[in-house]
Amino acid sequence: MSNKDMGVIAKNRNELKLYYHPDNRIAKQSIAVAEATKAEKVLINLAEVKLTETQWGEISRLLDKNPSDLINNDHPFIKEKLSDHPKLDENQALKILVRDPQVLKHSIAMRGKKVIEVKGINDLMKLQEMDSKDAKLP
Repeated sequence: MSNKDMGVIAKNRNELKLYYHPDNRIAKQSIAVAEATKAEKVLINLAEVKLTETQWGEISRLLDKNPSDLINNDHPFIKEKLSDHPKLDENQALKILVRDPQVLKHSIAMRGKKVIEVKGINDLMKLQEMDSKDAKLP
């Protein structure tokens, strides 16, 4: 396995990770849904925890998106500091996510190898389904 394949973010199927910024409108609801799962929860408040460019890059690859796709271009910070329609390359987008995580468009949830953007609280249910299906019968 090459270094590129190893990844820097630990993936555990019994663990639900939620990367969120408290300013996100559905972050509180997402946290409540995450709390209701049987999985072990790891809540990552991006206002308190700084991810690295490498971690943001891995998250964007796991989502099969360009890092710039994770940024809310309608966020007042982006409009003030950049423009109404910024054209960001991958490196610029990663730097913005590291420095100003409040511009993250959606919270991101991860369980095992499955990673999703949380656009609505029902999206977390996609990761919760694993609780019942994965039960091992004796």
